[in-house]
Amino acid sequence: MSETTQLRVMDFDCPSCASTVERALANQDGVENVEVHYATGRVEIEYDDNVADPATFEQTIENQGYTPQPT
Repeated sequence: MSETTQLRVMDFDCPSCASTVERALANQDGVENVEVHYATGRVEIEYDDNVADPATFEQTIENQGYTPQPT
């Protein structure tokens, strides 16, 4: 079953930073779609809740060097 979660990342320096986070999240098992909006810092992740663990999304963002915040 698909679920959607949103996070906010306010420390992007450029659009390329947002793309890096988007690619890292998209490569996680069970992630079906990711939209990262550089200007607003909004991160929307659609995932299969039978496969993906949403707790790992924040860690993935942190591993890229950014600070996720709940919305």
